Amino acid sequence: MNVNNKAGSIIAALLVLVTFVSVTAWHRAREALHESRSQLVVGTLEPLAALLRDNQALLKELQAAPSAEKDATGILGSYLAKIRRDGVAKHADMKQRLDQLAENNIAAVTLIKAYTSQARTPAFTAEADRFRDYSVAWRDRWNSVMELFMAGGNYPASDLPFPKDFPAALDAEIAAAK
Repeated sequence: MNVNNKAGSIIAALLVLVTFVSVTAWHRAREALHESRSQLVVGTLEPLAALLRDNQALLKELQAAPSAEKDATGILGSYLAKIRRDGVAKHADMKQRLDQLAENNIAAVTLIKAYTSQARTPAFTAEADRFRDYSVAWRDRWNSVMELFMAGGNYPASDLPFPKDFPAALDAEIAAAK
């Protein structure tokens, strides 16, 4: 065997080895990225979806009898009317549900803030911003209940609408992140 053939064989073997190592490294990096995305979905987006489902159930319950008041503006207006009529203690169960709604909103905003920089869909980003605005405004209104109660005031005629497209945007984001 001549020297040129030996050198060619060695170079070919080295190229095969380098290719094998490169493909293996690429495959492992791809698996690590997929695992990281899966953890992000499981650790952030799925808990966010669970909070939204819980909020939707709470809102539905609070907007129906016996929580809803006929002439009140929204769930907070209903609560204000009830505590004026019957006293705060008699509606502790409704207050607990409203507190839970406020806590869920805080947790949801925290998860959104943790995830937003990694968002994959523009719809999620836009709807998450709407949800954050809704959550802040709702918290401010909830925190003003006792002040309005003591002052004898009422809530403005418009209630805060839940950003209805956020759950669908979240579902699309979960699908895109998997």
